[in-house]
Amino acid sequence: MTNYELILIFDPNLGEEKTGVMVGKIEEKLKSLGGEVEKVDKWGVRRLASMIKKAKTMTQGYYVLVKFKAPTSVPAELRSYLKVNESIVRYFLSLAVVVLPGTSSRRTAPGAVAAPSAPEAVEIGEIKGKPLGESQ
Repeated sequence: MTNYELILIFDPNLGEEKTGVMVGKIEEKLKSLGGEVEKVDKWGVRRLASMIKKAKTMTQGYYVLVKFKAPTSVPAELRSYLKVNESIVRYFLSLAVVVLPGTSSRRTAPGAVAAPSAPEAVEIGEIKGKPLGESQ
């Protein structure tokens, strides 16, 4: 099973109850397709970053994050289910990045050289450790 994240944006005019019902239906759909819902995080009403063609007058949306595990065939079926639902203004389905404890979430390319440390502070007029005007 693969880990996935689904971010949903609902019409904020639906209200808390209807949005909860819709999220419940999506959870049931995931379970019927053989997936396991790990976490549902309701972010609430937030301002949209940009205009959406589907809802040109909307300036806010009700955001919900759903983390789940499912076979690789599930995302295609879930997308087709989400497309026909008029209550969902926008959705984003992606593979989840799992960060193991004790590891960094930053990725480095294989063979990459670490970034150089900050340059050493020098006094004005000093070049390579020798003050200007002094001869050797």
